[in-house]
Amino acid sequence: MKEFILDRSNIFLGDNLRECRKQRNLSEREVSKMLHVDITTISKYEHNTRTPDIYMMMRFADVYGVSLDTLVGR
Repeated sequence: MKEFILDRSNIFLGDNLRECRKQRNLSEREVSKMLHVDITTISKYEHNTRTPDIYMMMRFADVYGVSLDTLVGR
């Protein structure tokens, strides 16, 4: 299992979201369907051009089976 980014000066939420998705062998399309959002929204989150709100973060955590701390690299 690949480690998450822990250097706080370089933490990007999107990188952690993408890594969690890949570790579960899910495509962006599959995640978009699971979360009932457009695939472009998932892409923007993963490329750090859009930031999910706390409710979306909780949904990501549930889908990926991780804590919110893990998603934010804490």
